[in-house]
Amino acid sequence: METGNTSKYLKYAIGEILLVVIGILIALQINNWNESQKMERKEQILLTQLKQEFEDNLRQLNDKIAIRNRVIESSKFLLNMIDQKLNFHNDTIVFHLQRTLYTPTFNTNTNNFFVSKDINLLQNDSLKNLLSQWPTKVDELFEEEMVLREHRDNEYIPFLTRHIQVRDLYQQVELDLGMKDLIYPEGSDGLDSLIGRTNQRKKIDKLFLVEDIEDYLSFITLFSNIGNGQSVPLSKHIKLILDEINESIDNR
Repeated sequence: METGNTSKYLKYAIGEILLVVIGILIALQINNWNESQKMERKEQILLTQLKQEFEDNLRQLNDKIAIRNRVIESSKFLLNMIDQKLNFHNDTIVFHLQRTLYTPTFNTNTNNFFVSKDINLLQNDSLKNLLSQWPTKVDELFEEEMVLREHRDNEYIPFLTRHIQVRDLYQQVELDLGMKDLIYPEGSDGLDSLIGRTNQRKKIDKLFLVEDIEDYLSFITLFSNIGNGQSVPLSKHIKLILDEINESIDNR
């Protein structure tokens, strides 16, 4: 009898243990499933944020390309005016000259994602690879942009200041709606910073008798072209990233 009872107790105990083990395994599986769902939701949030950020990047990059194209057009207009010894009204000259002051730079907040561990949530290896290349590609463009900006601030503007009243140029900057539409955020009217024209007249056409003006305009044209040249592959890279992001979102 005792042997039979012992056997029953053993079977009962083993059954209890098995039930506990099965319960633990089920709980672990449920917990793992919950964690997996939580990670997937976090990934979806990250993908949505990245999509918005890179769509904004693409729009901004296209705007900066358009600004540089206008800078190049105005620089070439002035160079042609010098070459052909053409005469234009002062307002026309001021209009094109003020456009040569623009040195657009591409500004992105996307690098903030790379200091976050959340980037490891991404399951798409192709996307992670493209994102890993992004900071380097942005830096390449930024280096060229800063060459032109430093040239403008340290060389070009001081040169202009020595030969003309630059107040007229700054006034025209605020009147140039074609440029302001690309510079100010959508829906913004910009700043009311009209400063009026100068009464201290220096003949602006005398500026074009100074030989150095051709060098400055040529430099601006060259590095604006280089900036656009760097922007084209960056634009393609953004589109590849967006394709991978959309694919990841659609597959979830």
